[in-house]
Amino acid sequence: MNDPILLHAGFDNFDLAYNTQIGADLQKVLAVAKVAAMEERRAQPVTFGGHTFMVEGHGGRGGYAYSVDTGELGANWWFKEPRTARDPWGVRASSRALPLAVHGIEHVKQAMDQFLTDLGMTFEEVDRRISRLDYALDFLLPGFSIEPENFVSHARRTKSISGEFSQKQRGTVTNGILIGKMPNAEICIYDKRREVIDKRRPYWWEIWEKRASEAGVALSKDSEIWRFEFRAGRKAIDALLRRRTWEAFTRNPAHIFRKLAFQTRLAEPSSDTNRARWPNARIWDVCQRELERISLDHDSDVDVSRIIAELKAANLRTLEAQTVGLVLAQAAAYGLNEGDLPTVLKQVGLDVEAALAGKVEGAGAFLVRRGGEFEARYGC
Repeated sequence: MNDPILLHAGFDNFDLAYNTQIGADLQKVLAVAKVAAMEERRAQPVTFGGHTFMVEGHGGRGGYAYSVDTGELGANWWFKEPRTARDPWGVRASSRALPLAVHGIEHVKQAMDQFLTDLGMTFEEVDRRISRLDYALDFLLPGFSIEPENFVSHARRTKSISGEFSQKQRGTVTNGILIGKMPNAEICIYDKRREVIDKRRPYWWEIWEKRASEAGVALSKDSEIWRFEFRAGRKAIDALLRRRTWEAFTRNPAHIFRKLAFQTRLAEPSSDTNRARWPNARIWDVCQRELERISLDHDSDVDVSRIIAELKAANLRTLEAQTVGLVLAQAAAYGLNEGDLPTVLKQVGLDVEAALAGKVEGAGAFLVRRGGEFEARYGC
């Protein structure tokens, strides 16, 4: 295996719980949007407190009544119905990976706090708890393969190549392994290139390109990029920090992940029958070194506007493909053939005019909302 080239290092997941409650005005707005989302079977854009976001037609686990998405550069939010002081933790949030990668965790935390403040909620420093922290290391790693038996950890620690990686089994090649279990801790190693392609997240190529060019290598869609992800859940954070506050975490942000990489490690097999004495694999030494360097400082010159433009372009391509498919399906439903397409397209044009004139119930309103929907989805 060639020497690993680090393409990205940074926080990849950041979950917070807040000891605060939504106000009556926001609750009414969310309730109306949730009903509309259920009836129309699609999330509804809402503007409140200077922010535009999408409201889903469902809530969330743990008694959360409302689910809100602030876009690719934002977070997923869950809100409970206002209750008594016996249930004060009324808000939960989970940042998306993209803002953490391009802006850093400190910026994301401040943005989360500001979002709630703008929505009219108040809280103190002690009213915020960290529920989950993930740190990711992406390597250009030609020739790497996962050998589950080479991972050394406590016998009780769950080790699985199924679960979330069942879809990544291609022939005899293991493309992902998960060690541990939430809400404690997990170490996750998987083929990130494949995930980026499968889940259509092209912005990761923009993020990786800078370090690749600094290392004098050119990336392609065939580059073997592997992610080593260290995840700390609520129980692990409690055990390692004693308090799940932002202040406790920032005193030593590397501590949690350094501990995780010590408790479970990828080893290099030797003739020693005691696996615990096997030396670290070279890539694991590199991971441990990088985890020691974790800080809140963030330096990224990724062009965020370019990423947003790419996301919008991809969405428009999807809409265009759906439009063509629907037109062809309509023609087929009427038993028409290719020669009848000009007539079909003319009728579609008349239908659109009728919708804009308000003669088709709900259609005109949907078109008016498109601007807000784009704003919510892409954070622009």
